[in-house]
Order: sequence, then C-alpha cells, then structure tokens
Amino acid sequence: MPTTAIALTATTTHQLTIAPQIKRKLLLALKTYTELAVQAKVLALAKKKQSGIVEGIQTELGESSIDIDGYKSTIVAPIRQVLDRKRFVALGGDLDILNRAMINTPSKAYPKITAPGKEEDTD
Repeated sequence: MPTTAIALTATTTHQLTIAPQIKRKLLLALKTYTELAVQAKVLALAKKKQSGIVEGIQTELGESSIDIDGYKSTIVAPIRQVLDRKRFVALGGDLDILNRAMINTPSKAYPKITAPGKEEDTD
C-alpha cells in the first residue's frame, strides 16, 4: 500500500537571556515605535480628510489639476492590470505554462512589531 506524504509546519521557541540594560533599551524602542505608529495613524487620517476636502473642491470646480499659490493638486486615477487566472484558462490559456513562468523574488525583510493587546502593525 502506497504511503502519502503529509506536509507539516513546525515552530520552535527557545529561552533567551539578555542583560537588563539591553532589555530596557529594547522595550524603550518598542514603546517608542508603538507611540509613533499611533501618531502616524492619526496624521494619516487627518491627511486623508484634508485630501478629500481638496478633491471635493476640485470636483466641484470641474478641474482635474489645479495650481494655486505654489500648491499643486492633481486627481490621479490610475488603472491597474491584474491577471485573472480563471479568465485566462477560459480564453484557452495553459495554466500550467503560466505557473511555470512565474518567478518568486524576495522582498525586503522588515520587523513585524505588535504591541500588547493590539493588532499587528507592520512598517
């Protein structure tokens, strides 16, 4: 009787002992990061609100681009192209060839920081 392979993912943890001054330094950096992330979210919301006001005025004026006292604002409406795999196959495309043509490229590594009791925040 043939055996089937089962894919498993294992995660291990280990105990790390660090000096008290390094712990304080790390906690300070994490707390500062969290405070800055909150401030960035508040500022992003404020910017979004003001941007909406500007866009509303531009739409009201019927202008897609304005330049006033050195301030410039343009309503940008880009179009993205995304491959619809189901449609590709329905149109006669070979999904196997498409999958073999795909390449994986690594992205820049970044720390994923989560404050206690908060949702994940990545930057």
